[in-house]
Amino acid sequence: MKMSELKVNQSKCFCLLWLCYAVTYFLRKPLGVVKTVLGSELGLTMNQMGWLDLALILPYATIQIGLPGLADKFGAKRVLVVCLFGAAVFSYSCSVAWNFFSLCFPLIITGSFLAPCWPACSKLLSLWFPDSKLNVVFGLINTATYTGGLGGTALATALIQYSGWRSVYLPPAVMAAVVALLLLLLKTPADLKIVVPGKSDKQPADDSVTSTRSPFSLLNIPGVKDLCACMFCLKFVRYVMYLWLPLYLVEYLGYSSLQAGMFSTIFDIGGICGSPLLGILLDRFGSSSPLSGICLALLVGTLSLGLFIATASWGLLINGMFLLIAGATNCGPDSLIAGSISIEIGERGSRGQGGGVTSLVNGVGNVGGMLEGPAVGVVWSFFGWDGVLPTVVIINFLGLLSCYRASRLAAEQREVQSLPS
Repeated sequence: MKMSELKVNQSKCFCLLWLCYAVTYFLRKPLGVVKTVLGSELGLTMNQMGWLDLALILPYATIQIGLPGLADKFGAKRVLVVCLFGAAVFSYSCSVAWNFFSLCFPLIITGSFLAPCWPACSKLLSLWFPDSKLNVVFGLINTATYTGGLGGTALATALIQYSGWRSVYLPPAVMAAVVALLLLLLKTPADLKIVVPGKSDKQPADDSVTSTRSPFSLLNIPGVKDLCACMFCLKFVRYVMYLWLPLYLVEYLGYSSLQAGMFSTIFDIGGICGSPLLGILLDRFGSSSPLSGICLALLVGTLSLGLFIATASWGLLINGMFLLIAGATNCGPDSLIAGSISIEIGERGSRGQGGGVTSLVNGVGNVGGMLEGPAVGVVWSFFGWDGVLPTVVIINFLGLLSCYRASRLAAEQREVQSLPS
C-alpha cells in the first residue's frame, strides 16, 4: 500500500477514536455542572453530592482494575461499540431521577459501561502508528478528553441555564449512540492487509483476542506500580477540578453559575494545549527518558495549582493564567502515562497486554477520582473551601514523587541493558 493510503487510513482511525473518547466526556461532565442546582432541586447535601462522584467512578475504577483485559479478551472494537451504547442509554436515564438514590443507580451503570472505553481506544490506536510516534499520537488523542470536557461543560451550562438540569443528558446520549454506530466502520491494519512501518515485529497488527493476565501479575511488571500511584494522584486532582471547581467558584469567590461554568473550562483548555505539546516535546527532546520530562511537567503543575489558590483575588486574567498552566501540566502527563507509556510497557517482549496495563493504570488512577468526592466532602466539612484546594496541591506533589520513582527505575533498567553481556 502506498504511504498516502496508509496516512488516509491512519487519519480515519484517529478521527473516529478521537470522537469516541470525546463523547465519553460529554456523558460524564454534566454531573459537575448540575451540582450547582441539585441542592435546591433534589434537596441534596454537600456530602451526598460527594457520593454521587463515587457512584460514577467506583464502578469505573473497579472494572478497569478487576477486569483490565476486556479489550484484549473480547476484541477492542466490539467492546467499544457495546460500552458506548450502554453508557448513552443509562446516562440519559439520569434525567428522570427524583432523589439521591434514583440518581445514583444510573450513574453506577454509566460508569460501568464507560470503564473499558479508554483501554479499547488505546489498543486500537496503537495498531495504526509507529512506535516512535506514539507519544505525539496519544498526546493528540487526549485532546479529546479536554475538548469533550470543555464542550460537555459549556453545553450543560447553557442547557441548565435555559432549559433546566434535566435537559442536559439527552444531547450527549444521542451523540454517543451515533459515534457507536460509526465505530462499526473501523478497520485494523490486519483487516486491510497493511504493514505499518516502524512497528515492532513482536507487537500485534490486529484486534485479535489474546489471553489475559490477572491484575496482580500485571503489577509485577517493572514500573507499573509507580505509574499506578502517579495516576491515582493525577486523577484525584483532575476530578476535583472537573467536579468541584464550578461550586468553589460560586460559593467561595461569588461567581454566578454561568460565570463559574465558563471560567472552569480554562482548565480543560489547558489540557487541550498541554497534551499534544508535551507529547511533541518528549518525542523531540526526551524520547529516551519520557518520564523525566513528565516529572518536570508535574513540578510546574504543582506550583501552578498553589499560585492559582494564592491569586484567587487578583482578577480573572492572572488567576485564569495559572489555572490554564495547571490544566496543561496535569492533563498532559495523564494522557501519556495512561496511553503510550502503558501501551509500550504492556506490549513489550510479546506480552500482548497493552490494553490490560493501560486499563490497570487508568483504573487505579480512577480510584483517586473515586475517592476525591468523599474526601472533598470530609475536608470541606472540617475546613471549608480553605482546606480543599491546598489538599489538591499536596496530592499533586505526591504524584510527582511517584513519577520520579518510576523515572529512576526506568533509568536503572537502561543502565543495566547498556552493560556489555
